[in-house]
Amino acid sequence: MPANLLLYLAAIEIALKLSAGLMLLIAPKTLARALGLPPADEAFWPRLLGATLVGLGLASALEAHYVPGKSLGLYGTTAINLCVAACLGGLLILGRSAPSKRGRGLLWLAAGLLTVLGLVEIIAAA
Repeated sequence: MPANLLLYLAAIEIALKLSAGLMLLIAPKTLARALGLPPADEAFWPRLLGATLVGLGLASALEAHYVPGKSLGLYGTTAINLCVAACLGGLLILGRSAPSKRGRGLLWLAAGLLTVLGLVEIIAAA
């Protein structure tokens, strides 16, 4: 498996987790409204998710920095991506996702991209 591919996948993971996490930490209600997602009555849970994503992104970045050519763990990030994709897909199929077409489209796009990223990570690990 080429080391460049692993570094590229790690960089994508880090960028996605940090950017999504920071947006959720800073403006969870505004982000949900702008993306057409269901509003949260309180910002506690979206911010907690944001902190978790930032933590995952920082853990991946630190691991990649201190152990060159390695990230948080390709298997772990693959499991996270596929789990989130399955959850999003399930919520969309059950009709318990976003109230707007824009929000549902965005969630389908996210689920699809996470699935593709997970599959690429599985292929890279083989």
